[in-house]
Amino acid sequence: MPKAGTYKIETWGAIGGNSVADGVMQSNGGYGGYSIGYIFLNTNDNIYINVGGKGQNGLINQNDILGGYNGGGISHWDKHDTEASGGGGGATHIATKSGLLSSLKDFKSSILIASGGGGGGSWIYAAGFGGGYVGTSSLNPEHNTESLGGSQLNGYSFGLGGSGIDHIGSPGGGGGGGYYGGFGGTTDGVSGGGGSGYIGNSLLSNKAMYCYNCEESSEESTKTISTTCAKETPTENCAKKGNGYARITFIE
Repeated sequence: MPKAGTYKIETWGAIGGNSVADGVMQSNGGYGGYSIGYIFLNTNDNIYINVGGKGQNGLINQNDILGGYNGGGISHWDKHDTEASGGGGGATHIATKSGLLSSLKDFKSSILIASGGGGGGSWIYAAGFGGGYVGTSSLNPEHNTESLGGSQLNGYSFGLGGSGIDHIGSPGGGGGGGYYGGFGGTTDGVSGGGGSGYIGNSLLSNKAMYCYNCEESSEESTKTISTTCAKETPTENCAKKGNGYARITFIE
């Protein structure tokens, strides 16, 4: 760091991709979450930032619909129809060790903060939102099926969202990347679940996570606040549209 002192660190996960049918958007990908905390850093401390990428929107005539950078799960185009689901959004994290979030599974103590990405949309049903201590799940009420979001202890995989199943009809949406990634849609018309955020590092103080219409927590290490704010521009206490973002501000 340029000088020793207290820094405010903020991360925003990325949005998942939209689903399309006959060239028309059907459902939005889930928004990325927001995490904030304060940390003391010395001049010889190195930190590494990985910013999540937006999940690709569904695209006809492309077999694999890509997930966003840093853990977003892939989806597919239905080769028998004109429908395609979105890829999952990638997570954003800051750590004292370099590498994608998924590469830090055995080095969790190096992770300072993370924000989950949103799930990819499928057919007309909403995708799960990223961030918070547990990413939100997606639900297809027509078939009573859902894709679960990642939590602090489990999910599809550490740092990775699951792939949407290539199903005849509406392929499942990709899961969002996160501390633990959300599950991809496993059946017709199921969007991806959101990835979880992380503020559990003991070096962080005055920390919290914000996510869109999500489950809240009052515990210090998992403090989560639900919001209805979602913006393209990185905004404090708001969920994120578009690509993820990270910001580090010197305090004193």
